[in-house]
Amino acid sequence: MTHPITIRPHQKLLQVIEEIEFNFPLDYSIKINQLFKELESQLNLFLLLPKKIIKRLQIIWGYRGFSMEKHFAKQSNYQAFDFYPKYKKLLNFDTNSLRKMMGGKKYHKVIFIGSGALPLSLKLLRLNIQKVGYDVSKEALSLARKAIPKDRFGRKIIYKEGNFFDLKLKEKKPVIVYIAGLIREKEQGLKRLAKQLPKGSLMVIRTVANDKRGFLYEKINKKPLHKIGILKEFIPIKASGVVNGMIVIDIN
Repeated sequence: MTHPITIRPHQKLLQVIEEIEFNFPLDYSIKINQLFKELESQLNLFLLLPKKIIKRLQIIWGYRGFSMEKHFAKQSNYQAFDFYPKYKKLLNFDTNSLRKMMGGKKYHKVIFIGSGALPLSLKLLRLNIQKVGYDVSKEALSLARKAIPKDRFGRKIIYKEGNFFDLKLKEKKPVIVYIAGLIREKEQGLKRLAKQLPKGSLMVIRTVANDKRGFLYEKINKKPLHKIGILKEFIPIKASGVVNGMIVIDIN
Protein backbone atom coordinates (compact mmCIF):
# COMPACT_ATOMS: atom_id res chain seq x y z
CA MET A 1 0.00 0.00 0.00
CA THR A 2 1.41 3.40 -0.96
CA HIS A 3 0.98 6.48 1.18
CA PRO A 4 0.53 10.02 -0.13
CA ILE A 5 3.61 12.20 0.16
CA THR A 6 3.15 14.87 2.81
CA ILE A 7 4.79 18.22 2.10
CA ARG A 8 5.77 20.01 5.29
CA PRO A 9 4.81 23.70 5.53
CA HIS A 10 8.42 24.94 5.40
CA GLN A 11 9.05 22.75 2.34
CA LYS A 12 6.16 24.44 0.56
CA LEU A 13 7.64 27.81 1.51
CA LEU A 14 10.99 26.79 0.03
CA GLN A 15 9.25 25.76 -3.18
CA VAL A 16 7.67 29.23 -3.46
CA ILE A 17 11.07 30.88 -2.84
CA GLU A 18 12.68 28.74 -5.55
CA GLU A 19 9.92 29.55 -8.04
CA ILE A 20 10.32 33.28 -7.36
CA GLU A 21 14.09 33.02 -7.85
CA PHE A 22 13.48 31.19 -11.13
CA ASN A 23 11.50 34.22 -12.33
CA PHE A 24 14.20 36.84 -11.71
CA PRO A 25 14.37 39.80 -12.26
CA LEU A 26 10.79 39.67 -10.95
CA ASP A 27 9.09 41.96 -13.44
CA TYR A 28 5.76 43.22 -12.11
CA SER A 29 3.07 40.76 -13.26
CA ILE A 30 0.02 38.83 -12.09
CA LYS A 31 2.15 35.69 -11.68
CA ILE A 32 4.81 37.40 -9.56
CA ASN A 33 2.17 39.18 -7.47
CA GLN A 34 0.49 35.83 -6.76
CA LEU A 35 3.78 34.22 -5.74
CA PHE A 36 4.46 37.01 -3.27
CA LYS A 37 0.96 36.67 -1.83
CA GLU A 38 1.76 33.01 -1.21
CA LEU A 39 5.04 34.02 0.38
CA GLU A 40 3.45 36.58 2.68
CA SER A 41 0.75 34.09 3.74
CA GLN A 42 3.54 32.02 5.31
CA LEU A 43 5.32 34.77 7.24
CA ASN A 44 4.90 32.84 10.48
CA LEU A 45 7.28 30.17 9.14
CA PHE A 46 10.11 32.55 8.22
CA LEU A 47 11.78 32.50 11.62
CA LEU A 48 12.13 28.72 11.39
CA LEU A 49 14.34 29.04 8.33
CA PRO A 50 18.16 28.97 8.46
CA LYS A 51 20.07 32.25 8.01
CA LYS A 52 21.17 31.42 4.47
CA ILE A 53 17.50 31.15 3.41
CA ILE A 54 16.67 34.42 5.20
CA LYS A 55 19.43 36.09 3.16
CA ARG A 56 17.81 34.77 -0.02
CA LEU A 57 14.50 36.26 1.13
CA GLN A 58 16.16 39.61 1.78
CA ILE A 59 17.49 39.65 -1.78
CA ILE A 60 14.08 38.67 -3.14
CA TRP A 61 12.35 41.50 -1.25
CA GLY A 62 14.89 44.01 -2.50
CA TYR A 63 14.31 43.00 -6.13
CA ARG A 64 10.56 42.96 -5.55
CA GLY A 65 10.58 46.55 -4.35
CA PHE A 66 12.72 47.73 -7.26
CA SER A 67 10.57 45.95 -9.87
CA MET A 68 7.39 47.48 -8.43
CA GLU A 69 8.90 50.95 -8.41
CA LYS A 70 10.11 50.55 -12.00
CA HIS A 71 6.69 49.41 -13.16
CA PHE A 72 4.78 52.30 -11.60
CA ALA A 73 7.41 54.90 -12.47
CA LYS A 74 6.60 54.14 -16.11
CA GLN A 75 2.85 54.62 -15.62
CA SER A 76 1.01 57.88 -16.20
CA ASN A 77 -0.51 57.60 -12.72
CA TYR A 78 2.09 56.46 -10.18
CA GLN A 79 -0.53 56.98 -7.46
CA ALA A 80 -1.84 53.54 -8.47
CA PHE A 81 1.32 52.11 -6.84
CA ASP A 82 0.26 49.40 -4.37
CA PHE A 83 1.91 51.14 -1.41
CA TYR A 84 1.04 54.76 -2.24
CA PRO A 85 -1.54 55.10 0.59
CA LYS A 86 1.04 53.75 3.05
CA TYR A 87 3.63 56.23 1.79
CA LYS A 88 1.23 59.13 2.39
CA LYS A 89 0.79 58.06 6.02
CA LEU A 90 4.52 57.41 6.41
CA LEU A 91 5.57 60.83 5.11
CA ASN A 92 3.02 62.55 7.33
CA PHE A 93 4.64 60.72 10.27
CA ASP A 94 8.14 61.61 8.99
CA THR A 95 7.28 65.28 8.58
CA ASN A 96 5.84 65.61 12.09
CA SER A 97 8.79 63.72 13.62
CA LEU A 98 11.40 65.78 11.79
CA ARG A 99 9.76 69.06 12.76
CA LYS A 100 10.15 68.06 16.41
CA MET A 101 13.88 67.54 15.83
CA MET A 102 14.28 70.67 13.70
CA GLY A 103 12.77 73.07 16.20
CA GLY A 104 13.29 76.54 14.79
CA LYS A 105 16.48 75.64 12.89
CA LYS A 106 16.77 76.08 9.13
CA TYR A 107 18.10 73.32 6.89
CA HIS A 108 19.61 73.80 3.46
CA LYS A 109 18.17 70.70 1.78
CA VAL A 110 16.88 67.13 2.17
CA ILE A 111 19.14 64.44 0.70
CA PHE A 112 17.82 60.90 0.20
CA ILE A 113 20.49 58.23 -0.37
CA GLY A 114 19.00 55.23 -2.16
CA SER A 115 16.02 57.17 -3.53
CA GLY A 116 15.05 54.53 -6.12
CA ALA A 117 12.98 54.67 -9.29
CA LEU A 118 9.86 56.06 -7.59
CA PRO A 119 11.06 58.45 -4.84
CA LEU A 120 7.76 59.07 -3.09
CA SER A 121 9.56 60.17 0.06
CA LEU A 122 11.01 63.17 -1.80
CA LYS A 123 7.64 63.86 -3.38
CA LEU A 124 5.48 63.67 -0.26
CA LEU A 125 7.70 65.02 2.54
CA ARG A 126 6.08 68.27 3.71
CA LEU A 127 9.26 70.32 4.09
CA ASN A 128 9.52 73.20 1.63
CA ILE A 129 13.28 73.03 0.97
CA GLN A 130 15.46 71.72 -1.87
CA LYS A 131 15.40 67.92 -2.26
CA VAL A 132 18.14 65.73 -3.74
CA GLY A 133 17.97 62.01 -4.54
CA TYR A 134 21.06 59.81 -4.86
CA ASP A 135 20.98 56.30 -6.26
CA VAL A 136 23.59 53.84 -7.53
CA SER A 137 21.33 52.78 -10.42
CA LYS A 138 21.34 54.91 -13.58
CA GLU A 139 18.10 53.23 -14.65
CA ALA A 140 16.39 54.18 -11.38
CA LEU A 141 17.55 57.79 -11.70
CA SER A 142 16.33 58.04 -15.29
CA LEU A 143 12.89 56.73 -14.31
CA ALA A 144 12.71 58.98 -11.25
CA ARG A 145 13.49 62.13 -13.25
CA LYS A 146 10.53 61.41 -15.52
CA ALA A 147 8.09 60.08 -12.91
CA ILE A 148 8.67 62.60 -10.12
CA PRO A 149 10.47 65.69 -11.44
CA LYS A 150 9.14 67.99 -8.69
CA ASP A 151 8.21 67.81 -5.02
CA ARG A 152 4.75 68.63 -3.65
CA PHE A 153 5.64 72.34 -3.56
CA GLY A 154 6.54 72.44 -7.25
CA ARG A 155 10.27 72.64 -6.56
CA LYS A 156 12.49 70.69 -8.99
CA ILE A 157 14.06 67.59 -7.41
CA ILE A 158 17.75 67.10 -8.21
CA TYR A 159 18.84 63.53 -8.97
CA LYS A 160 22.47 62.37 -8.83
CA GLU A 161 24.31 59.08 -9.19
CA GLY A 162 26.00 57.99 -5.97
CA ASN A 163 26.79 54.99 -3.79
CA PHE A 164 26.19 55.26 -0.04
CA PHE A 165 29.51 53.59 0.74
CA ASP A 166 31.74 56.04 -1.15
CA LEU A 167 29.52 59.09 -1.51
CA LYS A 168 31.25 62.41 -0.83
CA LEU A 169 28.96 65.21 0.21
CA LYS A 170 30.37 68.74 0.28
CA GLU A 171 27.63 70.55 2.14
CA LYS A 172 28.49 73.78 3.96
CA LYS A 173 25.14 74.30 5.69
CA PRO A 174 23.08 71.89 7.84
CA VAL A 175 21.11 69.33 5.82
CA ILE A 176 18.72 66.44 6.47
CA VAL A 177 20.05 63.16 5.10
CA TYR A 178 17.90 60.05 4.72
CA ILE A 179 19.50 56.61 4.34
CA ALA A 180 17.20 54.07 2.68
CA GLY A 181 16.16 51.17 4.89
CA LEU A 182 17.13 48.50 2.36
CA ILE A 183 20.80 49.55 2.25
CA ARG A 184 22.61 46.75 4.05
CA GLU A 185 25.72 46.69 6.26
CA LYS A 186 25.38 50.42 6.67
CA GLU A 187 26.83 50.97 10.17
CA GLN A 188 30.41 51.80 9.10
CA GLY A 189 29.05 53.94 6.30
CA LEU A 190 27.00 55.94 8.80
CA LYS A 191 30.12 56.93 10.73
CA ARG A 192 31.91 57.96 7.53
CA LEU A 193 28.90 59.94 6.33
CA ALA A 194 28.46 61.72 9.67
CA LYS A 195 32.03 63.09 9.44
CA GLN A 196 31.12 64.80 6.14
CA LEU A 197 28.05 66.59 7.45
CA PRO A 198 28.04 70.10 8.90
CA LYS A 199 27.32 70.34 12.61
CA GLY A 200 23.60 70.47 13.28
CA SER A 201 22.67 68.28 10.31
CA LEU A 202 20.12 65.52 10.84
CA MET A 203 20.78 61.95 9.73
CA VAL A 204 17.64 59.84 9.32
CA ILE A 205 17.65 56.02 9.29
CA ARG A 206 14.44 54.19 8.47
CA THR A 207 13.50 51.29 10.76
CA VAL A 208 10.70 48.73 10.66
CA ALA A 209 8.26 49.05 13.54
CA ASN A 210 4.85 47.54 12.76
CA ASP A 211 5.50 45.01 10.01
CA LYS A 212 5.77 41.23 10.36
CA ARG A 213 8.51 41.32 7.73
CA GLY A 214 10.69 43.47 9.96
CA PHE A 215 13.23 40.72 10.58
CA LEU A 216 14.05 40.77 6.86
CA TYR A 217 15.59 44.20 7.30
CA GLU A 218 18.93 45.03 8.85
CA LYS A 219 18.85 45.69 12.58
CA ILE A 220 20.57 48.89 13.64
CA ASN A 221 22.88 48.87 16.66
CA LYS A 222 22.07 52.23 18.23
CA LYS A 223 24.82 52.22 20.87
CA PRO A 224 27.71 53.40 18.63
CA LEU A 225 25.46 55.98 16.96
CA HIS A 226 25.28 57.97 20.20
CA LYS A 227 28.94 58.88 19.61
CA ILE A 228 28.15 60.88 16.47
CA GLY A 229 25.27 62.95 17.79
CA ILE A 230 22.11 63.23 19.84
CA LEU A 231 19.89 60.30 18.91
CA LYS A 232 16.14 60.04 19.09
CA GLU A 233 13.94 57.22 17.85
CA PHE A 234 10.39 57.79 16.64
CA ILE A 235 8.07 54.78 16.68
CA PRO A 236 4.53 55.05 15.24
CA ILE A 237 1.58 53.56 17.06
CA LYS A 238 0.09 50.50 15.36
CA ALA A 239 -3.31 52.13 14.93
CA SER A 240 -1.73 54.79 12.68
CA GLY A 241 -1.18 52.29 9.86
CA VAL A 242 2.47 53.41 9.60
CA VAL A 243 4.89 50.48 9.46
CA ASN A 244 8.22 52.35 9.50
CA GLY A 245 9.79 54.19 12.38
CA MET A 246 12.89 56.37 12.20
CA ILE A 247 16.11 56.99 14.06
CA VAL A 248 17.18 60.63 13.82
CA ILE A 249 20.69 61.74 14.80
CA ASP A 250 21.49 65.42 15.38
CA ILE A 251 25.15 65.56 14.29
CA ASN A 252 27.43 67.24 16.84
